[in-house]
Amino acid sequence: MVRPECNEFDWRRSTEGGVVPADGYNPVRLPPGRHGRPNRRDNTVSRESSGGHETVHMRPTVAIASSADMALGALAAPLDSTLTTEQVRAVVWHALDLDQSARNLRAIVRPGAWVVIKPNIVTSRSNRQSAYWHEGREHKGQNTDLRVVKALVEYLIARTQPRRITIAEGGAEWAKLGEADTDPAATEDGWTVRWPEYDGLSYSDLIADWAKSRPGLVDVVDLNYSERRFLPVPDPGGTGIGALQRRGAKTRPADRYGRDSYIARTGELRPGYDVPVAVLDCDVFISVPAIKTHLISATSLAIKNYVGISAPLGQAGRMRNSKGDLHRGDIVRGFVDMLAYRPADYSVIEGFWGTEGNGPQWGDDVQHNIVLASADPVAADTIGSLIMGYNPEDLTYLRLAATKRLGEMRPELIEVVGRPWREVARPYPLGRGRSGNAYAGRGVRDWLVEFHGADGLRRAEFASEDRFVDLTLLSESSGASTACCYSEVDCDAPTDVEAWFGSEGPGQVLVNGDLIATAGVTDGHHLGEARARVRLRSDRNRLEVRTERTGDAFGFTLLLCGQPGCLPIGCHYVGVDVLLERAIAAGDPVSVSTASR
Repeated sequence: MVRPECNEFDWRRSTEGGVVPADGYNPVRLPPGRHGRPNRRDNTVSRESSGGHETVHMRPTVAIASSADMALGALAAPLDSTLTTEQVRAVVWHALDLDQSARNLRAIVRPGAWVVIKPNIVTSRSNRQSAYWHEGREHKGQNTDLRVVKALVEYLIARTQPRRITIAEGGAEWAKLGEADTDPAATEDGWTVRWPEYDGLSYSDLIADWAKSRPGLVDVVDLNYSERRFLPVPDPGGTGIGALQRRGAKTRPADRYGRDSYIARTGELRPGYDVPVAVLDCDVFISVPAIKTHLISATSLAIKNYVGISAPLGQAGRMRNSKGDLHRGDIVRGFVDMLAYRPADYSVIEGFWGTEGNGPQWGDDVQHNIVLASADPVAADTIGSLIMGYNPEDLTYLRLAATKRLGEMRPELIEVVGRPWREVARPYPLGRGRSGNAYAGRGVRDWLVEFHGADGLRRAEFASEDRFVDLTLLSESSGASTACCYSEVDCDAPTDVEAWFGSEGPGQVLVNGDLIATAGVTDGHHLGEARARVRLRSDRNRLEVRTERTGDAFGFTLLLCGQPGCLPIGCHYVGVDVLLERAIAAGDPVSVSTASR
């Protein structure tokens, strides 16, 4: 194996005219925050003071309630117990009452408001061919517990004065009765079927009950058949970033690069989406998902719930309402695009029934009696992901949403009220899916790169869009035969990880100067081909990759895993801007080991 002689990185010299860009390459760049993590717009409220109008900056609040809370009194129960409708209602109301922030639900629902509640009803027990009946058994955790929706509507009626409350969803694996292309033999759909696990409730029965006491107040809108409006993807955070998803983007082979490894610059950015008018025009939009794992996004919470508002394919048969159009590119970018049209005014995440393993639709049911409530969907998903055992920094959808300033993903800037998240945490392991390709996180994507070749030495900085660090995207790689790449990961405490390394050509990875693994010597890149246990130290850890070009292929993947494929909680990727700042602030070049080991 040829070992590149890695010189000292003198980034003061290479950045005198500004950061060295990747020629022609314009990825979504993460603005610097702590560890280079993305910032979001400030949470602000306006109020009158003696000096006139002032703006107050506030941290987003996430309220956490559980069935074990002493505040529930005689209704309290263990976190994994089966609850009555009365107990579910008590937990939901407790979570909503715990939120005393300026953006609590009582404050944002003004008198006369039109409120749209978006539960998750992706599958239905009414359709025996749907994933609800996967392997011939019921999967209760695939959908939002109807008792939660009931409790939320009752709370809105009791504590606010809305003009209209609409329950809106576009299920993927069932069709509404009475539509022209619905199976004429069908007698039930997701709205009319009664759910035994949800106390025998149905949406149609609830609407009928509310009509008796509050005529015309509560209705249902099926988003698969409702009016839509085509609009370009907005930029509510003022970041200059519009659409994220590229239709027709090409992927690398999953068996060598992992699930959904999209090739940058392929496909076309979407001009826009058809978005339900109900979502766009309502006064308050509330996302109400169940807690689930997802083999592509890892966690499926308030933001992933937006898949249900996307337009159906409209094909015939049982999948007439399939959301497959959103899968014609990176679905993570697709549902963040959908979020941008109407970031949830409020989110209520429930775990009375949830899903782990091969989520969101083929996994195993979980009973985890917690509710999260927040006016910030990104903050809600951040805390929810921590509870499930996932590092938010390793979740692409959260980083993209925070980069577009749609919410806050930095836990230290989120105020958690009620139960501390660690007290209700429960691991939600992921499965390997039907294809056998397990989830893999973001990996280390930000690098300072030194290329070596016949033309001498060239330097560049690279923030990769994919976990596979494709060095051919950098113009500086032209003519180079080898590369030395430098990054860092910070840890709150000493942490044991398993390093997963794959390289197109012969490659080495060093952690804090010690060679831990080699890969790519025989037949090119394989995700996690070389795996090595290593203890990361508290604070900064230096990562080095040395790799060779093989034909037209030039690149590598490096993941640092607690559970398989996932960065441990308490470890932090370091953005390329911070890497540069640290190198320059050190006062002398950032040294990279030159010894051949």
